[in-house]
Amino acid sequence: MSERITRAVIRRAQPGDAATIARVEVDSWRAAYLGLVPASDLNALSTQVREASWRRILTHGAATGSRAWLLDAGDAVLGFASAGPTRDEDDDPTEVGELYTIYLLPAAWGRGLGAALLDTAQADLARRRHRAMTIWVLEGNTRARRFYELAGFGRDGARRRARVGAGTLPEIRYRRAL
Repeated sequence: MSERITRAVIRRAQPGDAATIARVEVDSWRAAYLGLVPASDLNALSTQVREASWRRILTHGAATGSRAWLLDAGDAVLGFASAGPTRDEDDDPTEVGELYTIYLLPAAWGRGLGAALLDTAQADLARRRHRAMTIWVLEGNTRARRFYELAGFGRDGARRRARVGAGTLPEIRYRRAL
């Protein structure tokens, strides 16, 4: 794995990448949310359903300002991220960008690759003249929260309940200036 990682590049995702993104997303969810999300919900995740959703997002994302990037090691995609204008009603989408998703295969965790994807999304939002960036994270996801805090994000006080599987879980919003 480490040899592939040294040759990984970040590239813009295309509609043809939907199946790969879905696989990374499902594999990452099953590892990252174990103990936070009921196992029955994690086991019910479908790469086919996620693929259809990602195909729509990647095909029509330009209309909403959404963009996605892959961490591509040539023979395997190790992770992805997506970002665009905020979807939150309490922020101005011309001023605030949002990191919608960032997921890595579990074997790629802890190697600085998530930071490279985050940097790519931040740079893109800054080029588009967003002044701040937000991300919603499950309150119980201490690993992700630590990652965002190390990257300069701080909690901004916003909270909500996110639909996850058959239930809802508390999320908190993080923010940083760009």
